[in-house]
Amino acid sequence: MTDVDNAVAVVGLALRVPGAADPETFWSGLADGQVSLPAARSVGEAGGPLLAGQIDRFAEFDAELFGMSPAQAAVTDPQHRVLTELVWQALEDAGIDPGASTGRVGVFAGCGPDAYLHANVLGDEQLVRVQGQEQIQLGNSRDFLATAVSYRLGLTGPSMTVQTACSTSLVAVHQAVRSLLTYECDIAVAGGVTIHPVEQPTYEFTEGGIVSPDGRCRAFTEGSLGTVPASGAGVVVLRRAADLDEHGASGVHAHIVGSAVNNDGADRMSLVSPSPRGQADVIREALESAGLSAADVGYIETHGTGTVLGDQIELAALAEAYGAEYGQAPCALGAVKPNIGHCDTAAGVVGLIKTVLAVRERTVPPTPAQSGDGPDVALGSPRFFIPRKAEPWGDELPQHAAVSSFGLGGTNAHVIVAPARTPQPEEPPVVRNLGTAVLSAATDNALRDRARSLAHWLQGPGTDTPLTDILGTLKHNRRPLGRRWAAALPADETAARERLSDELTTLAGGGGRTQGVVAQPTVAALLPGQGVSLAGVGTSYAAVDDAFRADIGTLTAKVAAAGGPDLSTFGEWAADDPRLADTAVVQPVLFVLGTAALRLLERRGIRPVLLLGHSIGELTAATHAGVFTVGEAAAAVVERGRLMAGAPQGAMTAVRADESTALGLAEGLPVDVCGLNAPDNTVLGGAPDAVSELEHRCRDRGIAVTRLATSRAFHSRTMTEAADEFARFLGQFTLRTPSQDLTILSNLTGAPLTAEQATDPGYWARQLRSTVRLDDALQSLLNAVPEVVLGLHRGKTMTNLARQEARRQGHSPLITDLFGTKEGDEPLAVQDAFAQLWTAGCAPDLDIPHPGRTVRLPAYPFADTKHWVDAVPTPERRASAGNVQETVELPPQAEDGPESAPADGESDGTAAVIASLWQSAFGGAPLRPEDNFFSLGGTSLQAAQLITVVNNELLLNMRLQDLYENSSLGDFAARADALVAERDDDELLRLLEEIENGGGALEGEA
Repeated sequence: MTDVDNAVAVVGLALRVPGAADPETFWSGLADGQVSLPAARSVGEAGGPLLAGQIDRFAEFDAELFGMSPAQAAVTDPQHRVLTELVWQALEDAGIDPGASTGRVGVFAGCGPDAYLHANVLGDEQLVRVQGQEQIQLGNSRDFLATAVSYRLGLTGPSMTVQTACSTSLVAVHQAVRSLLTYECDIAVAGGVTIHPVEQPTYEFTEGGIVSPDGRCRAFTEGSLGTVPASGAGVVVLRRAADLDEHGASGVHAHIVGSAVNNDGADRMSLVSPSPRGQADVIREALESAGLSAADVGYIETHGTGTVLGDQIELAALAEAYGAEYGQAPCALGAVKPNIGHCDTAAGVVGLIKTVLAVRERTVPPTPAQSGDGPDVALGSPRFFIPRKAEPWGDELPQHAAVSSFGLGGTNAHVIVAPARTPQPEEPPVVRNLGTAVLSAATDNALRDRARSLAHWLQGPGTDTPLTDILGTLKHNRRPLGRRWAAALPADETAARERLSDELTTLAGGGGRTQGVVAQPTVAALLPGQGVSLAGVGTSYAAVDDAFRADIGTLTAKVAAAGGPDLSTFGEWAADDPRLADTAVVQPVLFVLGTAALRLLERRGIRPVLLLGHSIGELTAATHAGVFTVGEAAAAVVERGRLMAGAPQGAMTAVRADESTALGLAEGLPVDVCGLNAPDNTVLGGAPDAVSELEHRCRDRGIAVTRLATSRAFHSRTMTEAADEFARFLGQFTLRTPSQDLTILSNLTGAPLTAEQATDPGYWARQLRSTVRLDDALQSLLNAVPEVVLGLHRGKTMTNLARQEARRQGHSPLITDLFGTKEGDEPLAVQDAFAQLWTAGCAPDLDIPHPGRTVRLPAYPFADTKHWVDAVPTPERRASAGNVQETVELPPQAEDGPESAPADGESDGTAAVIASLWQSAFGGAPLRPEDNFFSLGGTSLQAAQLITVVNNELLLNMRLQDLYENSSLGDFAARADALVAERDDDELLRLLEEIENGGGALEGEA
């Protein structure tokens, strides 16, 4: 298995052990010979209990990230929780987003005893009663260790718990390797966890046992009498090396080229005694599977517990399998337990991680020398030596390494590790626009923390990392979460780094533009009419987007073929070019830009379902919906512009008043309402003299007016002849029903455009002549509650009106403009618009290349919320849930529990009982009446348990259907109160009295 094509790559690492919460800190401590056990830091009282090793962050958990309620997290074994967070970290280290991966991810893991369940959870009767045994078992039984991780992270490969005592996690690695090589999965996560669920675990030394008498582990030294128990956890992520291209190979820590597992069988003194024959056999089998000889291995990470019998037997097995007869090349022996203690089920994978790091760093790590150590024992072969300081892994030392883990009960595992191949350097890709930096987290606090750590990393370890690789890793190798931030960056690398650093610092300080994600957000698009700035729009963006430039070219050619103006040089026209004041030119320009923008959105993965076009914009929207072909639309737009430009001279003015007031002011004047832009913004038009008189009347009344820059009164009686001609022109076409997945809002009615209207040439004629009811259309658009409103132009003409209407309705969609709001870096503005769409939950193609090399960025900042049930120190069981520890404490309950609700005011008492039971079920901040059982994370198991408890507490006969139909706290309490009111309390009291007296029907039936 030495061929890379048959090897398994170690692509991700994560661990928590005494003294280290990440692989880099772990390796630094190993290289320095650091001992992280309590006895190495302080000595306890003579004769008292000895201190065991403990990890940081075993009581805290990021419940929100993993979709768990606070109460559910509190009753879940910390071993399950720590493993879940480590799998997340290891996948991030590997640059794998399982949600974006097409491969199946398997999980192979084991854990220690369920001490937390028995010492903590089961001691709280109220908690057990509300949560239910089934729910508690899901969070504590080893049966659900791996499957719960698969559920919470969405992993679909084989998922199984492995339990072989001390060798558990290395056996899990072996199982994962086999699963990969037989193509059961494409990515495998393997590891183990043991947590002693107390702040400072202790142990008792017993003569002849396996634990150390002084809190130190002294493997392979004379006088060593045992090991030191410790909490610990580790996870590796594995992939078939043959599946990795040059990009993927750049992130490989090392290769696993062979592994084996066996059992000692009956060839030993007892069930818990080791066998040198069994250990030697598993070593030889692993070497054979790797296609290697013992002489190819230069470092062995031993099981190395420090027990007299265990060390002697292991050395004998090593000498038999790796001794001098296999060559004279030196071979270092290492043991991690003197550094961090014996992590039980996690010991094997921790040893593997140490070995992988040693191979990666080409450094032989030391086994620490400690005060009180005796001399090294005889190692059994002249090949073997124990390094006591870190040494370079030179050519004189064989380049392969091995790891042993031997379980109490006789299951042995041995793994062979090889250095990863060095990928060939690649030329960096040519990038016209660096693109976008994206960042997401489960909460705003985590998002800010993530920004802070990334900003610091950019100024330190990430200084020389190519920015394209950083952006690619953030986009393609991190799971997108619910709170998002994004920033479009300029093409210049130096300017981009500076802007990214500044934006991250702003975000970390509580500023910046963030957005909460909505699943499958609805997108609405706004298409402007005449009156917007057109000079240069789309030109600089077309220079960097070949497809957009091609669309512009195709559409301008369609316009020209229909007899329209030559728009081929449109991008070069200055703002004062007279052609930009000519309706016959402007309408085709708007059509070309609007259609190209809609095509751009679709190419980038955004399909608006609501389209609102102002005047000519509605015809553009109809074309996109299939009412017109592009050729028909180009001809219609050219004819429409020609007819409207040929209408009589006119003028238009915007009056700061509602329609009724404006009409009153215009009474007796030959003017019409041309457009309703807002409740207090009415546009009127007609003959120039009439409009001037109207403006005079408005000023006399103190009403503001704004004359529009136009020489025609569009959408007024002056357009009657043009409208009639346009209807006749459209009669030559067969208009089609709009696409059913698109809603176009009508200018005439403000309501959705009907199929009858869309296919009627007369409608489009009336649309040219009549009032544009933009305000009504905006109300309809926002009544549909879109999450995103996107203006397909440059400037805020229509989007500002949408913002005003959204404020009036109390909505807060994301409203932005595709081409920005002013002249400047148009490609950056477009990229920024797509970045904002991503923050809202859309899935646009952000045009961010995959990284040439996946970057190991700062780890996800898990929330430091403590989720814990205190152990009950006495046999007496408490009846309240107040011992569930969280950042936000539970509301206080009456000393006698929910049963103490007053008899009078029974409705209030019922609501209090229900609220208390719900609070115990979910934990966290005090619940509100509108909180929904299922939105809080309630499951069918929890629902059944809650109904049982409510019925017992209130003597009701509620059913699951009552909860399903009344799923908010307030509705459920009201339903319970209604059932209480219907209950025959006299009959209930009579039955209770008979039961209490041991008589009545129940006794007779017995």
